[in-house]
Amino acid sequence: NKYHTVLGVLTLPNEASVKLHEKFGFKKVAHLKQVGFKFDQWQDVGMYQLILST
Repeated sequence: NKYHTVLGVLTLPNEASVKLHEKFGFKKVAHLKQVGFKFDQWQDVGMYQLILST
């Protein structure tokens, strides 16, 4: 397999997206405060990681 790791980068809070990623085995590896800007406000971003092979 040529892929080793998959990353998900989510705007937080987003309970539905977090649950979807966790359902497929992703683990939260980072929570970045106020690094994205949309809807006229600063947004937090969560990074989720799934390691496919070890």
